[in-house]
Amino acid sequence: MSWLTDVKSRLDTLASQVQHMDWSAFTSFETDLPQSTTNTASNQSNANKSAENTTQAESLKKQILNQIGAVQAQLNQRIDDAKAALEDVVQYMLPPQLQKAWVAECAQACIDKEIHPELLQTTSVRLGQDICKQEAEFQQKRARHIHRSFAEFIGEPVESIDPRDIPLIGIAGSGGGFRAMVATLGSYRAMHLAGLAQCVTYDAAVSGSSWAIAALHTYANGNPLKVLDSVHEAMKTSMFSTANLSEFITENDGMAKRVFADIAARYLLSAANSSAPIDSQETTNADNLQSAGAAESFLGRITDEISWQSKRALDILFPGSTQQSSKPAPLTMDELLSAAKAVFKTVSVPPLSIVDLYGALLFRKLIVQHLKQDDDKGPSLQLDSRWVRLSAQSAAVDQGQLPMPLYTAVRHFIGSDDNDPDKAQLSKYQWFEFSPYEVGSIDHGAWIPSWAFGRPMVDGHEQFKIGEVHFGGILGAASSAFCASVKAMIMEIYMAVPAAVRSAMDPLLDRIEHGTEIAHPIPPYTLYNPFYQIASSTAELAELGSKPLLSLMDAGMDNNLPFAPLLRPERGVDVIVCLDASANIEIMPWFARAEAWASDHGVERWPWGVRPWAADPLRPSKAEAELDQSTLSGTRSVRQSMNKRIRDDNIRCVVFDQPVALSPLPKPKSLPRPVTVLYLPLLPNPNFRNPGFDPETADFCGTFNDKWSSEQVDLLADLASFNMTQEIERIREAVKVAYKRKRAHRLYHEGL
Repeated sequence: MSWLTDVKSRLDTLASQVQHMDWSAFTSFETDLPQSTTNTASNQSNANKSAENTTQAESLKKQILNQIGAVQAQLNQRIDDAKAALEDVVQYMLPPQLQKAWVAECAQACIDKEIHPELLQTTSVRLGQDICKQEAEFQQKRARHIHRSFAEFIGEPVESIDPRDIPLIGIAGSGGGFRAMVATLGSYRAMHLAGLAQCVTYDAAVSGSSWAIAALHTYANGNPLKVLDSVHEAMKTSMFSTANLSEFITENDGMAKRVFADIAARYLLSAANSSAPIDSQETTNADNLQSAGAAESFLGRITDEISWQSKRALDILFPGSTQQSSKPAPLTMDELLSAAKAVFKTVSVPPLSIVDLYGALLFRKLIVQHLKQDDDKGPSLQLDSRWVRLSAQSAAVDQGQLPMPLYTAVRHFIGSDDNDPDKAQLSKYQWFEFSPYEVGSIDHGAWIPSWAFGRPMVDGHEQFKIGEVHFGGILGAASSAFCASVKAMIMEIYMAVPAAVRSAMDPLLDRIEHGTEIAHPIPPYTLYNPFYQIASSTAELAELGSKPLLSLMDAGMDNNLPFAPLLRPERGVDVIVCLDASANIEIMPWFARAEAWASDHGVERWPWGVRPWAADPLRPSKAEAELDQSTLSGTRSVRQSMNKRIRDDNIRCVVFDQPVALSPLPKPKSLPRPVTVLYLPLLPNPNFRNPGFDPETADFCGTFNDKWSSEQVDLLADLASFNMTQEIERIREAVKVAYKRKRAHRLYHEGL
C-alpha cells in the first residue's frame, strides 16, 4: 500500500505545481517585436490573440488538473480499499479477544449496572468551597476510630484525650514515578509498624505516589506489606511489553474487559462520532441486548429513547404537560451514542489519547493484584471489579476505617476568557482533586459526585448516563508527566546540564518563556467537562464552564507535593507529612510555590518563610521571586541551618511549626494556629545497610523505569523505611505538640 501512497503524494505535488505555473509561457505569438514594426491594427490583433491564448491556457490548465484529480480520486479509492482489506486481514489474524466484537463487549462494561450501580442515579453539580457532607461526617468517624491508636502513639491515656482535639494528619506523597511509588510504600510500612499510619486522616498524592495510595485503598485495605508483595511481582516485567500485554488479554478475558472498558468505549464513541454508524451486527451481540432487557428492534429502541427524552425535556420546561412513561431499558453503547446524537444534535466526544492507554496499563500493573505462586508460571492475577471505580473506595472510608485518599491533577489555564492559546497573556495551573466522594476544582469551588464523573453535563444537568470514569483514567491523568509543556521539558534538560551551560541557556529561555509555557506537544487527558455552561456569578467559574471538554494533567507541573488539597482552610488539616521523592530535590521550588498558593487562597495557617533547602530554586517565576523577596528577608540563615541539619547532621525529618517571616495576608482577627509541616526528603543515609546507595544517581530509580528486580524494590523501600524509622521520635513529638495546640485552642474558645 505504501507505493500507492507515494504515487498519491507525487500527484499532489504535481497538482500544486500545475496550479501555480506561469501559463503565459504557452502563448504562441510573438510579443517582443520592435515597436517600429507594428501598427495600431497589428497591436489590436496581438491583443486579441493574447486574450484568446490566455483563455486556451486556462482551459488547458483546467483539463490537466481535472485529469490529475480523476487519477487522485481513483488512487484514494484504491488506498481506502487496501486499508479496509488490510484491516480485515489483521482482524482475522488477531485472537478473538482483540477483534472488534470483543472491543464492543469490553465497552459494554461501561453501562453494565452490576459494575456501575450509579447508572441508576441522577447527578447534579455542587458549588462552594466547603467540604461535602460525607467528608465532614468522615472526619468525625475517623477521629473516633483512631482515638485509641492516637493515644498510644503519643503516649497519653486514652481517657484523657477528647477526639475533637486529635490533629488531622495528612500524608503528602510526591511525584517521581516508580521511585516515588516504592519509596512511599517503604515509608508507609515504617509508619504502619510505628503506629503513625493508624493516626492519619488524609492520604494526598501527586503522580507516582498516587499509585501507592491507589493500591493501599483498593485490594490492600491499607496494608503496605500486601502492596509490596504485589509490586515485587508486577515490577518484574515492563507494562509496555506488547507480548506481556497480549498474554494478559488473551489469558484473562473477563479481567481484561474490565481493565480496558473505558478505552474501548471511548474508541467506539470516537469512531462513531467521526464516521458512519458502526455495524450493529459487528459491535453488539444478542446476549448483550438480551441482558440489557431489550426486546425491540434497534430503530424501535432509539425511537423510544428519543420519545422519552423529548417528554422529559417538555416536562422540565412545562411541568405536568406530559404523562411521563417509564424509562426505556438501558441502551447499548452504540445505541446510546446514536440516541444522544438524535436528541442533542451534536455530541462532542472526548478524544482518545495516549493517556487513556497509559492509565489502563498502570491499572493493570498496579491495581490488578499480583500473587506469587510456588511454581515458575508467574504470578496469578486477581481483580475485584469494584476497583474500576474511584467511588468504590468510599466503602472503607465511610466508617473511618482508612484515611481518605486525595488524588490530584491540574488544568492548565492559559490566561484568556475561553482558554484560547492564541489570546493567552499569562498561564497558571488550577488544582483538581479526586476523592471517593467528589471530584472538582479546588480553585473554583465546583464539585460533582465521583460516581458521576465522566458524564456529559450542561448547566449542571446530565445529558445521558454512562458509567463512572475508569479509575485507570484518573491514575493516568494524575501521573501524565509526559504531557508537560515545552518549557517543562526544556527545564528537565536545563537542570541536568552544568551551571556554565545553564548560564548560556538563560537568554534563550527568556526569549521563548511564554510560548513554550503554553504549548503541550502531547495532549493531556480529556473528558466531558462536568461544569460546562454552569450558571455562575464569577468570571473564573464562567471561564471554566466555557468549553464542553476538560483537560487534566500531572499536578507535578505546578507542585510535586500536594499542598493544595491539604491546605484548604475548610478541610482543617493540622499536620502535613511530606514524603518527597522528587528528582533534583534541593533546587525544586515546592515550598515557594506552596507559599504562593497559600497567599493567593488566603491560607492564614501556612508557616510563612519556611524552606528546607538553602539553594534558591532554578528560574523561579516573577511572582515566586517577588514573594520570596518580601517574605524571606532575614531568613537565609534559617534556611542554611535547615540545609546543614539535613546534609551534615543526617537529619531526615525537618519540622516547621512556626512562621519565620511575616505573612503577606491582612492581619487576622485572631492569631491562627500554624500548620505543622514535617519534611522527609528521600536521601541516602550513611547508617543504612548500603550507605553508598543514592536514589538520585541509581539508574534503576529513574522516574520512568517500570522494570525492577525484587532486590531493587527492597533496596529503595528499605531505605525509605529506615529514614522514617530513624525520625519517628521527632515526628511523634511534633504530632504531640500539634495535639496540645489544638486542645488549648479549643479550650480557649470554649472559655475553659
